[in-house]
Amino acid sequence: MSHEEPRAVTMRELSKLTADQLAKIDHAVPVTDNGLPVAWLVPLTPGERHRADLVARGRLRPGRRGVHWSPLPATENGPTLSEILLEMRARERT
Repeated sequence: MSHEEPRAVTMRELSKLTADQLAKIDHAVPVTDNGLPVAWLVPLTPGERHRADLVARGRLRPGRRGVHWSPLPATENGPTLSEILLEMRARERT
């Protein structure tokens, strides 16, 4: 599909495309169902391709959705982290 005039792809045609054919798409392509547009097939950006490559090579592990965390409760005795950081910065300047 590369370097062709953008044309619509039907749902039936889309289901028959291979991964290699999809990877060659270099422009947005409308996807139609019964002649009506239902979606756009859009190529990955260079950044998205790079990220996908890193994931495929095991160099990057994608984050997990739905992982909830809560901050630790503040301690009542001792300085806050902000106070410690301000003190460290002050020491660096002297």
